[in-house]
Amino acid sequence: HPPTHPLTHPHPLYLKPIFGKALTLPPSSPAIAPDPLHELRVEGLTYRYPGSGGISDISFTLKAGSLTVITGRVGAGKTTLLRVLLGLLPRQSGFLYWNGQPILDPANFLVPPRAAYTPQIPQLFSASLRENLLLGLGDTVGQEQLDRAIAAAVFDRDLATMPEGLETLIGTRGFRLSGGQKQRAAAARMLLRQPALMVFDDLSSALDVETEQRLWQQLFNPSTHPPLPPTCLVVSHRPAVLHRADQILLLEAGRMKSVAS
Repeated sequence: HPPTHPLTHPHPLYLKPIFGKALTLPPSSPAIAPDPLHELRVEGLTYRYPGSGGISDISFTLKAGSLTVITGRVGAGKTTLLRVLLGLLPRQSGFLYWNGQPILDPANFLVPPRAAYTPQIPQLFSASLRENLLLGLGDTVGQEQLDRAIAAAVFDRDLATMPEGLETLIGTRGFRLSGGQKQRAAAARMLLRQPALMVFDDLSSALDVETEQRLWQQLFNPSTHPPLPPTCLVVSHRPAVLHRADQILLLEAGRMKSVAS
């Protein structure tokens, strides 16, 4: 028999640019009522790929306002850990808790305004830079807020060199932007959504040292995130972010090798 309730609902974030207006959709049912992040606890998170690889029995805690960096060699399971935590891959065992309450469906729960994710290769679309940054927010974002997010993502200098500014067409998958520009445009898009938890997969991999240092300095500037400081979970091996970290998780072959703070 078909399920009584649909298992998924379309989201206006994705449909609005297609149909030109927000659609009336059934209300979503989050696992718990939204509240500010005080603590995210991960216990025994496990996911194994068929054959080999994955993560096993990963546990750690994120405190509000902290920067946690996941590091390790290529193939250690860093990206897999992020994807399992966010529900992009199904956990085979383990538990997640938001302020002590269990997260039953992380893919539905850990979305803006609770959490937002920027992968190493961000998804950009064949549209203007403005449309890529707003992506469904429409008129809810003022120019001042947009400018602030662009500056915080250290994209303002790049934008100043573009004759069309925010109306610049960036091409399929953003091919007219450099790798570093794509990453910072995606960071600005994330900041516009003001998530309680920001998750970055190797955000600064395509940046030079000076730009990277400016980026992390701006991201943790109190004026960027009024009234609360950001909580960040970052995959990186770069010194600029490791030196700022409140907590460093070292993965080796899919397991937690050490936790340093």
